[in-house]
Amino acid sequence: MKNDLIENSIQELQTTKELCKMLMETPHYKRLGPEGIFAIIEYSKTIGIDPRIGLNGGLNSIKGKIEMSSRLMNSLIRQAGHSIRLGEETNETQCVLYGKRADTGDSWKSSYTFEEAKAAKLTSNPSWTSARNDMLFARALSRLARQLFPDVIHGAYIQGEISMDTTINPQTQEPVTETLGEEGALELAELLGYCQSYAEKINMYLERKGIQLKDLPLDHAERIKDRIYQIMHANDHDGHDTIMQAKIESEENFEEV
Repeated sequence: MKNDLIENSIQELQTTKELCKMLMETPHYKRLGPEGIFAIIEYSKTIGIDPRIGLNGGLNSIKGKIEMSSRLMNSLIRQAGHSIRLGEETNETQCVLYGKRADTGDSWKSSYTFEEAKAAKLTSNPSWTSARNDMLFARALSRLARQLFPDVIHGAYIQGEISMDTTINPQTQEPVTETLGEEGALELAELLGYCQSYAEKINMYLERKGIQLKDLPLDHAERIKDRIYQIMHANDHDGHDTIMQAKIESEENFEEV
């Protein structure tokens, strides 16, 4: 019996892989990638919906996690017999939801505010201007579902909750490195002007890396500033940076700036 179950599981996975390969030949599904298609089909089976619902906008696979549209999440919760009520406190700046389970009677209040969205740097997305109420509802629903209906959503996030995360690169799935930028580069260049010998070392490093000053990671730029201030402080005492520069060169690894 156990061997039969294993064999059936293997056959199902093989069938899913073949379906992924076939769907990848169509432009509509190709954008999801084979891993995304596979993840959506398998998750659809887990929550008991037709995979076509998931593939056609109900679900998305982002950075190894599943996002679910607010329409589908709302529908699944209600299909399970549970209730969701929009709070009277809901307005243009917040959405408040009240949920209640049909089986246990447990209830929960959840909310999401526009101030929270701004603090999370989400509001640069046009959807937060054109459909603010929908976006607030989706975020409040996601919170409510994770607290009260985890057995319904099985760990899914609301649509946009992962893909709008500005701290993650959607291609590499790695944290985005914040760089110095144009304005910061101008400020750093001005400081380097006080320490010509150190500036030459930085220029050599930039050339080896094939990057510009504005492309330096912020933490690297801060370390450079600290060393510049050390040199300037030494200059105040001995009128030149020879002693301090020798000390810095002995400590500095320009492959790491």
